[in-house]
Amino acid sequence: MKLFPWTRPLVARFRPPGDKSITHRAVLFSTLAEGDSEIYHPLDSLDIAASLRLVQTIGVEIIQQHTDAWVLRSPGYHQLHEPDDVINCDNSGTTIRLASGLLAGLPGLTVLTGDNSLRRRPMARVIEPLTRLGVDIRGRTGGLAPLVIKGGAHRGGVIALSVASAQVKSAVLLAGMTASQPVTVQEKTPTRDHTERFLHAMGAKIYADAGKVTVEPGRLQPIAVTVPGDPSSAAFWATLAALLPGSSLVIEKVSVNPGRVGFYQVLQKMGAGVEFRVQQPDPDPMGEIVVASGPLRGISIGPELVPSLIDELPLIGLLGSLAQGKTEVRGAEELRFKESDRIHTTVVNLQTLGVEIKELPDGFEVWGQDHLGGGVVDAFGDHRIGMMLAIAAAVSREPLELLGGDAIAISYPKFFSDYQRLGSV
Repeated sequence: MKLFPWTRPLVARFRPPGDKSITHRAVLFSTLAEGDSEIYHPLDSLDIAASLRLVQTIGVEIIQQHTDAWVLRSPGYHQLHEPDDVINCDNSGTTIRLASGLLAGLPGLTVLTGDNSLRRRPMARVIEPLTRLGVDIRGRTGGLAPLVIKGGAHRGGVIALSVASAQVKSAVLLAGMTASQPVTVQEKTPTRDHTERFLHAMGAKIYADAGKVTVEPGRLQPIAVTVPGDPSSAAFWATLAALLPGSSLVIEKVSVNPGRVGFYQVLQKMGAGVEFRVQQPDPDPMGEIVVASGPLRGISIGPELVPSLIDELPLIGLLGSLAQGKTEVRGAEELRFKESDRIHTTVVNLQTLGVEIKELPDGFEVWGQDHLGGGVVDAFGDHRIGMMLAIAAAVSREPLELLGGDAIAISYPKFFSDYQRLGSV
């Protein structure tokens, strides 16, 4: 796929696709509540399709699946049934990890697997805390999928997480919904709180205080939710607006959850114009983010910031390559366990474009310059790397040949149609 530099600034209003994290939760959590759950502005992508198939396999009925409105009907958690086949989560780490906790109380045997990439990603981080609650869950040697869960009774308790992961926290909290006693999760570093907000909206007794989240087992009520736009998907266009002189982008109806706007706060510190407008505070904050171009300067990002912009760190590499001075990212080892080793794939692709960038064990260092070159770059099967490279093409001086761009459909199927539309504004 050949991509060419853009010749004009980005001046537009734009509503991003529905948030992936929240859509996953809306689909998966529908199993916990008897009745109809309504989901408006959902993300329709390959990852979300994996979660939809999973809930159907255990007894949830999809009553309506229009473009902008889905209705899922659950018989209630205790009326769900054992799956009659292995459940393939494809490339979706969110599906397999959240389902591990969700299915902990479902009697019977469940086998969760995925594609080659997912079967290489670490699952011990979710196996270990669930095992401490008495959940019978096992994986291959090294804590890899497929995962086998023998659902049934399990206890409550206090679980201190060894990694900063909203997916692992969510798995433990979901197991807590069907435990015999309350479950408390302790985090060293705060992570996104979509699960806590969602469970609270559904009527769960859930409490958060000073790095701890406690949930009591119980029944939930179905809700209607409007999914905010995905700030991680919008971040690609925000990057473009920051880098193209004269640009101004209004991102509409997007999640402004404090745990999701770390990238935009960093963008602001680098010198771009960024404004947040909260328009709907509950159940999950939604509003507008305005991004305008500006002269960028390098920045240092440490471990304390990484969880709030883990998905956007490849974009920090791109921004740093065109900012004044040095940009450094440290404490981001988690990037090595995504759909690709995102530290390595970010570095090698930007080096192809002539960027001076150094790979570190837990991040990278990049030195800014005045332009990017062209060349042949590779998404390495990773949707976020593919989109970062497409944005690099728009701000480069020469065309790029992008290999593996089809991976982008995992999270953003309409990315290239938006790319063409916004490029012609």
